[in-house]
Amino acid sequence: MQANTNTSLRAADNIRILAAAMVEKAKSGHPGGPMGGADFMHILYSEFLQYDPQDMAWPLRDRFFLDAGHMSAMLYAGQALLGNFSLEDLRHFRQWGYPTPGHPELDVARGIENTSGPLGLGHTFGIGAAIAERFLAARFGEVVAHKTYIYISDGGVQEEISQGAGRLAGHLGLGHIVMFYDANDIQLSTEVEEVTSEDTAKKYEAWGWHVLTIAGNDHDAIRAALKAGIEETERPTLIIGKTIMGKGVVLEDGANYEGQVELHGKPLGESKASFAKTIEALGGDPANPFQIFPEVEAFYKDVVAEKAAAAKARKAEYNVWKAANAAPAAKLEQFLPVPCPTSNGTRSSRRPTTPPATPPLRCCRTWPTTSKT
Repeated sequence: MQANTNTSLRAADNIRILAAAMVEKAKSGHPGGPMGGADFMHILYSEFLQYDPQDMAWPLRDRFFLDAGHMSAMLYAGQALLGNFSLEDLRHFRQWGYPTPGHPELDVARGIENTSGPLGLGHTFGIGAAIAERFLAARFGEVVAHKTYIYISDGGVQEEISQGAGRLAGHLGLGHIVMFYDANDIQLSTEVEEVTSEDTAKKYEAWGWHVLTIAGNDHDAIRAALKAGIEETERPTLIIGKTIMGKGVVLEDGANYEGQVELHGKPLGESKASFAKTIEALGGDPANPFQIFPEVEAFYKDVVAEKAAAAKARKAEYNVWKAANAAPAAKLEQFLPVPCPTSNGTRSSRRPTTPPATPPLRCCRTWPTTSKT
């Protein structure tokens, strides 16, 4: 669902405010990247990503893998607009007992598809998931197809594990992948040009990727690039978004302070920037920044309803296929995940307030025992 221009910009600013506020209150984290990536997150989740808000583990949902785990505040803020995190969860960013750790941990019920720590792993998780998706489509048809979206930062594309994943994805022609590269040219302690000078676009093109370069904070450019990536089915797509680190950040006197290295990894209030003036400039309340703008809340309620309706229609199509293909459908069920129990046999819904005596099981499934066909 596409918002009008004003609501779309307000939604992105809302994500910026919430992300900056989370880091500020926790006195720890990374505000600049989330503020620069907010525009892409808003457009992707409100207009393109397909999932069922009432059934977050639906196997045919699109997947979103965040490689840049340090940008967790952006992911949590965006999911809060969708109703998957409460404002109380955001207020307790990086605090024990709340589902908002500094780096995201697998929590499909809240829209977190992967645990992300070391850079490059999200890139690899996404490629692996896309291989699995194409494997299932080859066996059972496009009725089980979905898209895989990946979000990566400058540091992630530099990691060696990303090179192997990128080459493999291009070689296999994984056309259901769309990866957004948040190219803000800033790293934790330096500008990117001081540590690398390679041409990322040409590198991915050489691997067989479809590469687009856009202004990463321009909503219309993001929409056009996502549409082009979805339409390209023979090659994985890399969208190089030239974003602005700390978009919207200002000094005490209101002067622009975007694109500064120090905005990467410290609260705005501990930098030369002004947290209060920045929140104010973005349309928020510095005294109470943990709010969702009324027009943004109303828009996202419509988004959730639209996603649910689309998922219901897709499930109906799948059920028609299932009824007509009983044997393949039964085999497909053997490939799909089962609920993950804790050590006491119940499903874990959120982080415990006290450490458990016995660590919970992290994954569980029943593997098919039938012979290969």
